[in-house]
Amino acid sequence: MDQLDQPGFPDVATAEDPVPNWGRLVRTDFGTAAWNKRDAGEISQTIPHHLVLFSFAPFANRETRLGGTRIRTASATSGMCEIVPAGADYWARWHEHKEVAAFALSERWLDKVAQDSFDLPSATVMSDALPVLDRRVAILGEMLRDELRCDADTGMPDLQLDSLLNLLGFHLLKQYGARSVKQVGAGLSDRQFRRLRDYMSANFAGTVKLDDIASVVGLSSSQLLRTFRQRTGTSPHQYLTRMRLDHARTLILGGPMSLAEIALTCGFSSQSHLTSVMRREDGLTPGALRA
Repeated sequence: MDQLDQPGFPDVATAEDPVPNWGRLVRTDFGTAAWNKRDAGEISQTIPHHLVLFSFAPFANRETRLGGTRIRTASATSGMCEIVPAGADYWARWHEHKEVAAFALSERWLDKVAQDSFDLPSATVMSDALPVLDRRVAILGEMLRDELRCDADTGMPDLQLDSLLNLLGFHLLKQYGARSVKQVGAGLSDRQFRRLRDYMSANFAGTVKLDDIASVVGLSSSQLLRTFRQRTGTSPHQYLTRMRLDHARTLILGGPMSLAEIALTCGFSSQSHLTSVMRREDGLTPGALRA
């Protein structure tokens, strides 16, 4: 799932590599996300997806050209983002080290979100790729960096990445595109929620994708995110993580199984992955719990 930075890798975007040569890269059916550190350089792309770049460092006199127009020069403080609509011809040159979170959202998928949740036949993102301050993008960029740098061996869970890209996609449509959102229904019924909970309980040890969960109750991924949070106060990924941790706690306290076996049994990629998640969520480690 991860793609490491390779010297000489072409800086040309394709449907398969929308953010090439951009450090740690994770993929989902909705798009890709990368955490990237690079020295001064230049890039020229025809962007196949909607591209969102969040800068962790300030920059000065960055030059960009969008769609064959004149070259523009811009400077920005840290915490600014740049949004490039799908299909745009994009050229950029920067003159200092940079660190960015890069999100590439599938144009086809975002069109489907627009159809499911907005009164639009397709997605239209109105942005000119100049730096803007967007707190929501900043939060998602920080979340991506935290996940990709905390454990180089585990990558990022599919459900977590699905949720992150869904939140970003819906924000792009709401903030930079369509304005008329369809009315959200009454939310998940008791029967729907039981079906979702049973599905997640039966599958938490394996790979769980947002689309798979949504299909259980006949919703789109974006509809599921909204109605699930409305019902539980949390996201499907957070709910599933809690399920995994609760089961891991029971096994740690109740039997002789090794911590490495418990981690794999509960859907974590390794003992270190279980340890980092438990420390973050519960403030203790599996070893301390068993002691």
